[in-house]
Amino acid sequence: MALAPFLHHLLATGEAKFTEPPEPDDAREVQTVLRRTFAEYRLEVAGPPIEFDPATAAAAALFTARACWFVVSRDEPTEVVSAVLEPLDVPQSAAAHLSIDLTLRYAATVYRRAHAQNPADVLATRLVETLRRCPLTGVLTGIVDDPTGDLTFASHHGLELLYAERLAEHFRPAWLPSEGRAREVVEWVWQQRGKKLPAASGAA
Repeated sequence: MALAPFLHHLLATGEAKFTEPPEPDDAREVQTVLRRTFAEYRLEVAGPPIEFDPATAAAAALFTARACWFVVSRDEPTEVVSAVLEPLDVPQSAAAHLSIDLTLRYAATVYRRAHAQNPADVLATRLVETLRRCPLTGVLTGIVDDPTGDLTFASHHGLELLYAERLAEHFRPAWLPSEGRAREVVEWVWQQRGKKLPAASGAA
């Protein structure tokens, strides 16, 4: 199935719908779908406007589409899933963080389903690896292991705030920033909610 129509349906309805594996198609069509949705999505993030990173967004979209396919098509050989579902690169800019999150947030549900079926399965482990690299999205999943990606979110206040709000809803000690402005924003969000912030657990 072509990737662009799959993404259009996913982003419009939140539903992954296909009858065959999603595959890359015209890059311009894919980026057009992603760019259009990103233009609205970034308005939900406080602070300076975040630019769209087309290559990073497209890579995350393909990863998410393939993960959605593999969670329903469980007969795929382990080596195929491992080769096709390569973990995403660690985001280094505000644009990369949010461009990834545009579609990867839908993989949070995929992860929970895959983990419930078999935590040691290659699909679950590949998802864990990517979601730990991309903490803005990974914080939604309840993964216990600490994030391996950038918890400063390129010093973008809006992303720090979004992460803090998500962490308040899906708290895991290892995902608590240990210092810096990101930690201060988390403390502020918890104060605004009238909660006492639990201790950190070795997160950086």
